Amino acid sequence: MRSNTVTWLVLLALTLGSFLLAERGGGSVVWMIVGLAGLKFALVAWKFMELNKAAVIWDIALLGLLVFVLSMTLLLG
Repeated sequence: MRSNTVTWLVLLALTLGSFLLAERGGGSVVWMIVGLAGLKFALVAWKFMELNKAAVIWDIALLGLLVFVLSMTLLLG
């Protein structure tokens, strides 16, 4: 199986997991949903946007952005 197909299937599974967690509800679930969203963001960026082939500065910048956005989401939410 091609690696893009495997990544896509993992993204589908993570999306389904997020949906099921959201349906279950509860306060502690938000942390898991935000974490899954961050993982999906990283998979899309590094696999489908081919960030793994870009300069290291782009890796650092996007990782910093991801950490910032997830942190603010959790702190403000």
